[in-house]
Amino acid sequence: MPLKLIALVPLLPMLAALWIAIGYTFAGNRGEAGEAMTRRVALSASALSLLAILALDLSALLSGSSPGQVVLGQWLAVGDYQILISFTLDTLGLAMTTLVALIAFLTLRFSVNYMHREAGFQRFFMVMSLFSGAMLLIVSAGNALLMFIGWELAGVSSYLLIAYAFDRPTAPANASRAFVTNRIGDAGFILALYLSFSWFGGVEWPTLLSGSVELESLGAGVLAGGFLIAALAKSAQLPFAPWIARALEGPTPSSAIFYGSLMVHAGVYLLIRLEPLFTQVPALSPLLIIIGLLSALYGWLVARVQS
Repeated sequence: MPLKLIALVPLLPMLAALWIAIGYTFAGNRGEAGEAMTRRVALSASALSLLAILALDLSALLSGSSPGQVVLGQWLAVGDYQILISFTLDTLGLAMTTLVALIAFLTLRFSVNYMHREAGFQRFFMVMSLFSGAMLLIVSAGNALLMFIGWELAGVSSYLLIAYAFDRPTAPANASRAFVTNRIGDAGFILALYLSFSWFGGVEWPTLLSGSVELESLGAGVLAGGFLIAALAKSAQLPFAPWIARALEGPTPSSAIFYGSLMVHAGVYLLIRLEPLFTQVPALSPLLIIIGLLSALYGWLVARVQS
């Protein structure tokens, strides 16, 4: 099974988003008449993406082992630093990519009927396809920089869908609140990327994890703290939790896929991926437990008074 198939998994939904945007710009798929072509492109790309990752799953099962780190080429090199186009197809990567591809396809299919005759039908499917590609890149990326690109694309998609009904004043306001809150988390991610390049010379997951073993506790704590802030913001844990209630301003299918099943788990996935780094900082484990319990308590209290 050609491992290069993995590149198509996040790429196909992104290409579908681009096609829908171009078609809409040149009036080729506008209005109710354009719904059929829009949904065919979005669903076909999502289905092919799912089939590609299932083929890689089957190949791993038949061979008895997962491919692990797959490098497709070099993206760019500056001095001693280089960034690779790489994907992680270990057990965690394959499982999460398959789950994301399946949920994205099911949500898109449900949205066809739910969004029928909506004025923003094409816009919705464009952004949903972009988000699907972004999430697939997050869970399959072989290095922290590629994950960050998916991380940002998911954030932009979130903003656009929260503000879907932009004629209502609350929609852009809530979208901006969610967007700004997540930028705080992104600052932590950027700090971690900078430290990874400075200390290890790269951001590939194996390089980052093996290099972090040699760090002193303070250095490991700062590096892990940067990633932790990013994870807390994206997964709407305290003190960043309030943005998620505002995010439900968007259409129901996008709220379900963004804040019920996929995007809020991006931070969880990041912590699992970096588990060896976090175990080097013993103080982070009780901190995570406390934050999780307080977030659960906050959610319960909000539910008690929510109208």
